[in-house]
Amino acid sequence: MNSLSVIVLIPLILSLGIMPSLQSEIIPNAEALKSQGNSLSETNSKKVCGDRLCSEIPDDKNEVKKPAVMTTVKKELFPSTMDYTVNAPEIDPEKGYAVIEIGDDLYWITDGTYQMMFLTTGEGVIVVDAPMGLGDKIQQAISDVTSEKVTHLIYTHIHKDHVGSASLFPNDTIYISHVDTAKHLAMKNDPQRPVPTITFDDQYTLMVGDQVLELYYFGPFHSKGDIVIYSPAHKVMMAVDLFHPNAAPFQYFGIARDMGEHIAAHDQILAMDWDIIISGHEPILGTPEHLKFNKEFTLQVLDNAIAAMQMTQPSADYFGDLANKCADLTLEQYPDLKDIEAYPVENCVTMVFYAMID
Repeated sequence: MNSLSVIVLIPLILSLGIMPSLQSEIIPNAEALKSQGNSLSETNSKKVCGDRLCSEIPDDKNEVKKPAVMTTVKKELFPSTMDYTVNAPEIDPEKGYAVIEIGDDLYWITDGTYQMMFLTTGEGVIVVDAPMGLGDKIQQAISDVTSEKVTHLIYTHIHKDHVGSASLFPNDTIYISHVDTAKHLAMKNDPQRPVPTITFDDQYTLMVGDQVLELYYFGPFHSKGDIVIYSPAHKVMMAVDLFHPNAAPFQYFGIARDMGEHIAAHDQILAMDWDIIISGHEPILGTPEHLKFNKEFTLQVLDNAIAAMQMTQPSADYFGDLANKCADLTLEQYPDLKDIEAYPVENCVTMVFYAMID
């Protein structure tokens, strides 16, 4: 087992007397957890399972109450955008990025690894995220397509790799985030991540010029203050670090703070009406089918963690054995998935602990 954190935990678990009860108590609890969330394993499940347990999603896809907003100019997603859900755009080697209009006045920026978006409004530019690695390239990309200046920047969450270039915009830029992001950034006092000037708890609607964005907080599915940004006119979502389209998750399921919320967010987002999702990573855009696959993959790893608990005898390296067995099962099931061999053990460590003691 190559995870230091798990190794450190083993003596503590032994000292607490947990190990003798693993076979008789914890594994049955894992089975109960699996059965409680069983309906979620169906792609079209109408239950959201997380820390709030399993709550029904109404048949109406508009279960999230939305304000009545009207735009005077019709905005749409371009049909050609769907090509980028399969094939990555060409990155200009001199610029180091591609900037592509994927819908009316809605632009996608990617360097092949990180992604973000911005919208022109007739009254200024709304930027969503500002990845640290893109830096000054963000303003260059914006200037490639418009003379409008940046007036608003939305933080999807707290992490510096996605918002570490937020300070590069005009001093009068309005910064928007969930209240938890604002609290974290105020505590960090990081000049590269200005403290938001507008915050919200559950929902916020931003209307600038002829553009409307709806911001939702479904819970901490990745870090703190994780929000989902939705353009209802374009049917475009942005949810960063929840998943990787057509690829296995980053280590520890993207370093998810709460696997219950992480799993639940899939159904919350899938219940909405959208065609494209900007995931923050990968060289392509995502679709509902990509997110459904990731949900199924995540639940399969949970099944594998439970199966490993049923097959593995207690030992001095019990948790290491569980994670390795779970990883072996996952690798057998998804041999061709991109990046599957990068972090199978780390992802199983997260899932074993979620199944066993969450």
